[in-house]
Amino acid sequence: MLARLLRFGVARYVGGPAKSWVFSSGLIALYRFLRKKSEPTELIDLSSSKPGDKFVIEHLPITHGEQMKQFKRAAKDDAKAEKAAKASAKASRKASKKAGKAQKRAERKARRSS
Repeated sequence: MLARLLRFGVARYVGGPAKSWVFSSGLIALYRFLRKKSEPTELIDLSSSKPGDKFVIEHLPITHGEQMKQFKRAAKDDAKAEKAAKASAKASRKASKKAGKAQKRAERKARRSS
């Protein structure tokens, strides 16, 4: 009786509005299972090791997400530095232009007064 009730419930659930969700979840679970089974596994040969040997397992000090954030931060810093360099170059051009105009004005004034 319980099996019959369970079958009826599953048939009603799958036949309802959640049908696509059930099938897509099943397919994704199957895909993940098959992918795990088909991926090559890394084998470590420890046949030459003796009792008491110590092994060093290397790892990255930061996660991939932190590394990506570092790259983004570096790119933003480079862009800010480039923008600041452009601004300072523009300011120096303006200052030299002002100085040149002031010098020409002074020369004209000196010629007029003499």
